[in-house]
Amino acid sequence: MKQRRKNSQKQLDWAKSTGSKLPIVHSSSDPVIHKEPRELPEDIMEDVSALFKPKPVPFWKRKRFHFVVGVTVGLMGALYGASTTPMAQTHLNDLQAFLALQIAEMDIQSMLPATEAVDEMLGNFTSFLKPAPTSDIPFMPATAFKQVDELDLKPHFPVVLIPGIVSSGLESWGTSEKSRKYFRKRMWGTTIDLTAMFRSVLLDKELWTEHVKLDTTTGLDPPGIKLRAALGLDAADYFVAGYWVWAKIIENLATIGYDSNTMHLASYDWRLSFSNLQIRDKYFSRLMATIETSKKTGGLKTVVITHSMGGVLFPYFLKWVESPQGGNGGPTWADDYIESFVNIAGPMAGVPKAMTAMLSGSFGAYLLEKFFSRKERASLMRSWGGGSSMLPKGTDLIWGSHERAPDDEEDESHQSHGNMISFVSPSLLPQNNLKPDITDGLIQNHTSEDAMNLLHRVAPFDYNEMLRLNYSYGITTSKKQLEANSEDPTKWANPFESQLPKAPNMKIFCFYGVGLPTERSYYYSASTDGTSPACNNSSRCDESIDGNCTLGGTTDNITEIYAHQLQAPHLFIDSTVNDPAARVETGVRFGNGDGTVPLISLGYMCTPSGGWTKHADLYNPGHNPIIIKEYINEQPESKLDVRGGSKAGDHIDILGNWEMTLDVLKVVSNQSFNVTSRIITKIDEYAQKINIQHQV
Repeated sequence: MKQRRKNSQKQLDWAKSTGSKLPIVHSSSDPVIHKEPRELPEDIMEDVSALFKPKPVPFWKRKRFHFVVGVTVGLMGALYGASTTPMAQTHLNDLQAFLALQIAEMDIQSMLPATEAVDEMLGNFTSFLKPAPTSDIPFMPATAFKQVDELDLKPHFPVVLIPGIVSSGLESWGTSEKSRKYFRKRMWGTTIDLTAMFRSVLLDKELWTEHVKLDTTTGLDPPGIKLRAALGLDAADYFVAGYWVWAKIIENLATIGYDSNTMHLASYDWRLSFSNLQIRDKYFSRLMATIETSKKTGGLKTVVITHSMGGVLFPYFLKWVESPQGGNGGPTWADDYIESFVNIAGPMAGVPKAMTAMLSGSFGAYLLEKFFSRKERASLMRSWGGGSSMLPKGTDLIWGSHERAPDDEEDESHQSHGNMISFVSPSLLPQNNLKPDITDGLIQNHTSEDAMNLLHRVAPFDYNEMLRLNYSYGITTSKKQLEANSEDPTKWANPFESQLPKAPNMKIFCFYGVGLPTERSYYYSASTDGTSPACNNSSRCDESIDGNCTLGGTTDNITEIYAHQLQAPHLFIDSTVNDPAARVETGVRFGNGDGTVPLISLGYMCTPSGGWTKHADLYNPGHNPIIIKEYINEQPESKLDVRGGSKAGDHIDILGNWEMTLDVLKVVSNQSFNVTSRIITKIDEYAQKINIQHQV
């Protein structure tokens, strides 16, 4: 071979240049000759590797390139032809996220020649994947309004920000053998590498799960594992690189003069139950000290701004800080130290989504939804005691009965939202009717209270114990009992079973978005065997909670089968149930809200006919002033603006809403008198339908 002859020639040349003699072979019959050097092993290996070395494949022939181009074309078509229905928009967002993950694995720059044309193509392609919408202007609206003399926007009160569930990043501080490679790295959320968290799941899903799942008995870290909330303003400014959460609020506060000395982000491990936040991390003690120190050093009370679950956590903190069991600050602490409580998108009455997450593992977080089975998701969610703080509260009095719910339409011709969970059998649903009546397939309806009882039945003992020791989901209409509940920590996260502090000078602002289809009730199926339509009609099998993709109800005695199936947790939202006229898509019935939290939970406590206002003698004995303001969601100018734009009302995107941000800036600048109530929806009409009878 050529390579072998080359090496031999080199050895001959070396021999001539050095005067060395090559090996000589003598024969009795032949003349003496020089023989080529013996082949070395590395020569043979080099020859073999050269034979089997694959030829480079041009990037345009690679399967991944074809896949990405195909998906990109599909995504472009979807952007122009996508339905405006909520489920279609969800799938579109998932498609874009998945495409971004594929692109992150490709080094496109190294595949293409370095020319101006290629640079322009890459720039346009990147802009498509990460659009820069015209409405997403940094440092707005603060930049435009800080020079307006009438507003006088400037730092006044110290500010504390309390994020919601899954917003705070979680870091590993474990030093055991299995944790060392994660030391001080984000196991949840990241601001550096877009794919870092996803890589951890994909490369070692079991180990990642072992780190983020809590001990089901103690509700704390498992032995050998140590995860803690990231600290500082960057703990929740972005969830992953490019996806902001608190970043817009922070940059607007900075624009009018705030910095890390005057605003504090009180991040926390949202997986923990509220009681365990204090037991393990002393979270409430540290928050109390931060607020007290601000007044001691600056002489002013604090404005506390919460988002989502943070709006449930903060009232719990106010009860803790007053109680001798907690901070022992006494009944006047809130009035002495809190200027305003700004509650953004707080699910004060809970969220139906939390029920489906705990009941069947139906949880919308992209990371969990795409890489974990329903059984795995349910097991993980149930170990996170913090999430259960958002299960629906107030019983059927707030969420409705079988016949009627407060947020049903006056001329409602479809099933009431009061049936939060409805079990159906596809075998009983009309198959060829263009407008099928879903009630034909109903087996049994469950109100909010019924659904909670069902959760108790199907969940394991440890989870039920966690609920019993940490939370309560009822309603109390007795003033005497409410006062007694001040010493029962399980009641503190429920505004229907606890009272606000007597702090007449503490203003409460309820800001939230409306006008988006929001999950309100569900159609479920229960199964033990048989094949689910989700398996037959989709390339991705949607498992039931036990890991089997099954659907029962195939025998004649449907009710008997149903009763048997509920003994085991084989429950799933039946995506085959659709009725556009009844606002039902893929087994979910939608109502008004911010896309995550229904209107009844966002606004009931704050509306004039609601819990903290009309029923203030029960739930707001200090008659704290309440300002409620709704922000209607408006479509952005650009279709590529997936974050909703400057007028977004979405549950998270509202943190980038310019009008809402300006209202926040007014509050922290001591200009809260310029923020007035505004109700766009029928929330006050809904509140008037809730008949709360005061008792002694």
